[in-house]
Amino acid sequence: MNDESKSIKTTGQLRTVLANAARDVINGSLDIEKASTLHKLAKNITESLYSETKIAMFNHDSGSAAHTMGELPIGDPTDE
Repeated sequence: MNDESKSIKTTGQLRTVLANAARDVINGSLDIEKASTLHKLAKNITESLYSETKIAMFNHDSGSAAHTMGELPIGDPTDE
């Protein structure tokens, strides 16, 4: 998906991709192995979104500054 127009940038787009993949499996144009791989990738993205949402909710509830969604720092902040 190097082409910018094919990138997935929203949860709605992710759902559309998954729904289209399910349709393609039913129609026989996408094999189960590729669909399974897509499912695993989507699951990882969803888990990441959930984690980021929970951190944002915690920051909000504790009165801490909330980060912009999609920009949560990871790793050691002293590493460059």
